[in-house]
Amino acid sequence: MKSPTMNFRKTPSRDSGVKAVESLAKPETPPPKFVEESNLEFNVLASEKLPNYNNSDTFHRAVFPFMLLAQCVAIMPLVGIREANPRRVRFAYKSLPMIVTLTFMTATSILFLSMLSHLLKIGITAKNFVGLVFFGCVLTAYVVFIRLAKKWPALIRYWTRTEMVLTKPPYEVPRRNLSRRVQLAALAIIGLSLGEHALYQVSAILSYKRRIQMCVNITTVASFDDYMQRNYDYVFQLLPYSPIISALVLLINGACTFVWNYMDLFIMMISKGLSYRFEQITARIRKLEHEEVCEAVFIQIREHYVKMCELLEFVDSAMSSLILLSCVNNLYFVCYQLLNVFNKLRWPINYIYFWYSLLYLIGRTAFVFLTAADINEESRRGLGVLRRVSSRSWCVEVERLIFQMTTQTVALSGKKFYFLTRRLLFGMAGTIVTYELVLLQFDEPNRRKGLQPLCA
Repeated sequence: MKSPTMNFRKTPSRDSGVKAVESLAKPETPPPKFVEESNLEFNVLASEKLPNYNNSDTFHRAVFPFMLLAQCVAIMPLVGIREANPRRVRFAYKSLPMIVTLTFMTATSILFLSMLSHLLKIGITAKNFVGLVFFGCVLTAYVVFIRLAKKWPALIRYWTRTEMVLTKPPYEVPRRNLSRRVQLAALAIIGLSLGEHALYQVSAILSYKRRIQMCVNITTVASFDDYMQRNYDYVFQLLPYSPIISALVLLINGACTFVWNYMDLFIMMISKGLSYRFEQITARIRKLEHEEVCEAVFIQIREHYVKMCELLEFVDSAMSSLILLSCVNNLYFVCYQLLNVFNKLRWPINYIYFWYSLLYLIGRTAFVFLTAADINEESRRGLGVLRRVSSRSWCVEVERLIFQMTTQTVALSGKKFYFLTRRLLFGMAGTIVTYELVLLQFDEPNRRKGLQPLCA
């Protein structure tokens, strides 16, 4: 693409060159912050038509089916999530989704207190502590998602307004659009998590039946009531037993498992949406290679790049707490499942479940980390092309864009303690090895005792 304006551009003087380099050190427009009074509505003139959001490849349209699914188990209590127009999404304390969320939180709190009371009676070990951590993480996730839901209407409006320019030429839609990418990844995680939960239930039921069959001192006939009282005994130490309560316990336990998995799923969807837009900017930069380009084009590209960086800061400030909770959760449960596979188990189904669960946890953690790290990778992928820009097309905007790509860390973070990049994945692997050694030492007395008597 050639432009006649290239012949009319002034050659910068030495003084202007010094000023341009000095301007590189100046920070860009600060990223938007969450301000209650700020109006983040779309600025649409009376003569303009509202965009057709139904046919737009926007992030809101890509994720709303999975956010609607999450509302069934009390995550993200928002009103209007099914609407194509993000301006109709709102948060309200007096709403049905919020009532459902508070109901599930109350039920999860009962399970947490029941587990805590049970552990205080029998004593805490490295293995039985997992239940308390599980329910504690789920309760914390509920609180984090409520805080995120309060910020979500402003965030999704700002996100849509920023990405609308990237849905039109000269930007091209990649071979797999945003909705397709989010759906494939989300369905994979949901399917594998359902398999993990189903295998856990099968392992528990078969272990219960084998114990009933092999122990002559147990005269109880295998039944649903007996199974619930033996496997969820910590609940019925606090609550009276009834079939209805048993069914509710299974329902809440399944909902907690979904929340436990949804933390990583949500981070993955956010990462897909951000990296997809940086990929579009990179693709546009690559199309300009070996072409003579006017300065106005680089001004526009840099403007869009800066807006995407501001959007990233906006998103990171809203969900960094969720990222921190997810990493701590994954770190603990990978260590816990490693501890189980290193110990002797009673039945073959137990080995199958724990190995599947371990491999699933490691794969899910690595997938989420690599998906989030794609944001950082895509934001820097255009550097090679920019550095090869010819002297005829070189301008101060190219220099500024190169400086920003090389000096700014464009990535999600966990409360700014760390950034989700590829290097962090290897650092987390080393941390897992360290904590696994600590857990093995902590569980050494129980390992020496071996398996408890089956019919005790």
